[in-house]
Amino acid sequence: MKKTVSCLFVLFITMLWGFLLFGCQPKQQGTPPSEASDLEILDSIALDAVPLDVAVSEDGRLLYVLTDAARIDIYSRDRELQASVAVPAGSRRMAVGPGDDILLVTNTVKKALQIVRVNLEYTFTFDHSPTRGPSDAPVTLTLFTDFECSYCARLAPVLDEVHRAYPNDVRIVFKNFPLRIHRFAVQAALAALAAEDQGQFWPFHDLLYEDFSNINPQKIEEIREELGLDAERFRARMNDPALKDLIRRDIEEGNAAGVRGTPTVFINGREFRGERSLDGFREAIEAVLNPSPQAKGD
Repeated sequence: MKKTVSCLFVLFITMLWGFLLFGCQPKQQGTPPSEASDLEILDSIALDAVPLDVAVSEDGRLLYVLTDAARIDIYSRDRELQASVAVPAGSRRMAVGPGDDILLVTNTVKKALQIVRVNLEYTFTFDHSPTRGPSDAPVTLTLFTDFECSYCARLAPVLDEVHRAYPNDVRIVFKNFPLRIHRFAVQAALAALAAEDQGQFWPFHDLLYEDFSNINPQKIEEIREELGLDAERFRARMNDPALKDLIRRDIEEGNAAGVRGTPTVFINGREFRGERSLDGFREAIEAVLNPSPQAKGD
């Protein structure tokens, strides 16, 4: 009897050991990768420094490349170099922060996480855009706006103040950026540009913003009559395909510069992020007209 029990015990241990060795091994799922599998390189960017890390803006417009040359190279969606920004030595990793212009950069030398802002400078086309101020002014304020936007309506009188405060030093360039949520924004833009043909853009602009929440074809006709514009000439100009092309150009340039809403303002090609008041604009304008010694050195 004891011999039988011992044999059974040995048999049990042998079976258990076999189960542990073979029964618990994970089963192969599917077919293992073939040695013929390869990696397809879709694109490549030649660099003059060793890349340490990369990040992509939230909207996919920009590619940031951190290099061992203590700089971040910024590329557009079509892989064109837009700018290079110097960063402190020891920067090793980065990520896009809240907002496409904020980067979180880790620095091993300083043992710090540095929060940096990248303020790119954009070039805009001003041909046929309504402007205020001399064309050779040292400061150009480019405004992307929408005639049915309440915030744009609030900004309009502030920009009047800026124009009066800097009649010779600031040029204000108006660009249409009608939002899809506003039913008559495109029609209002066409009307204001048609009024420009009779030298009345800015008066038309002011009257549109005075009643921005009630813009419709009837309101546009009322403003035309109030300004005494020639009806036939005005309507023909509104239907001119060139004006639609001009609005389309403004929208494309705004999209390329990262404009997401209205109003958006650029000062000498750099997005203005200050307070939208006369004092806020004055601070930014004076920084251009009278740069600090440190800014001059940069």
